[in-house]
Amino acid sequence: MSPYLLGLHLSGRRVLVVGGGRVAQRRVPALLEAGAQVTIVSTSVTHALDDLIASGQVAWEARPYQVGDVDGAWLVQACTDDRAVNTAVAAE
Repeated sequence: MSPYLLGLHLSGRRVLVVGGGRVAQRRVPALLEAGAQVTIVSTSVTHALDDLIASGQVAWEARPYQVGDVDGAWLVQACTDDRAVNTAVAAE
């Protein structure tokens, strides 16, 4: 199955990424390239994401997802390997 592309203008927009694994690692650079202000909520992140955090390109809240995290986000991406968390993010 081929992915679909979204033509979104993200410059200056807050994007929340829930999860800090390989899926987030693939998506975050493209979000940054599009000018998004990225915040990751995850208890851990990959080394590549850690480098982006250390350089100040990405904000990281080192904790589990909580109801209310999506407030103020223009776009939200659920990137965890936990179906319950992804479902909760999508429901919110």
